[in-house]
Amino acid sequence: MDSFDQPIQTLVFSSHLARDLVTDLRQDYIFDASTITINDAYVTAYTAFLGAIESEAYSRVLVVQNKFLSLFPETLMVVPTLGEAQDLIEIERVERDLGF
Repeated sequence: MDSFDQPIQTLVFSSHLARDLVTDLRQDYIFDASTITINDAYVTAYTAFLGAIESEAYSRVLVVQNKFLSLFPETLMVVPTLGEAQDLIEIERVERDLGF
């Protein structure tokens, strides 16, 4: 299936990241943590989680409240709204399709 035809999956995260499972790694994901409080331990856990499921063929975007954005390294894709996350994935899909 063409990546443009695949739906973008949204997974709502809890404050206990270990409970949030990704079953199909062959698709783009938006991880929605916008309703929880983020701390340094969560950032560390998310970074490790992302490292375990990272793929150059698919996008992984985290949504958090604006006040928590600065806690994350700039190398991670973290945005404050679901709309921005969807836009970012669409841009990355086009870039992958064009070979960037």
